[in-house]
Amino acid sequence: MAITAPDSIYRKERSYYLDLLESQIVQLRTDPGRRLHVVEQLRELSQLTPGSIEASLVVGDTLFHQICCDLEPLFLAGVVSLLGDTDPVTEYQVADILEAAVPAEVQDPFNHPATW
Repeated sequence: MAITAPDSIYRKERSYYLDLLESQIVQLRTDPGRRLHVVEQLRELSQLTPGSIEASLVVGDTLFHQICCDLEPLFLAGVVSLLGDTDPVTEYQVADILEAAVPAEVQDPFNHPATW
């Protein structure tokens, strides 16, 4: 089985990573009462990022590699912002910054890049 086969561990982990990121962006915009839960999930994403960067390099998935590299410093900055400021606008700002790090071609779940 190839590493990039549809049922490969790499693709499953990449999907999990992107789905978790998307769900946190949605929660930041729609459910301000779950701020601490989002912080925990952003910490999880932060812990997953180094492994995702390394795996994407091994596989040659340059798009996902770039996404992870762009997001890595944003997770901890987002956690600090969410814990340090109770202003609801902060949640929208963090969500916008995280979303901006992911290219539009990856954000559309029905039209992922052809190499995926």
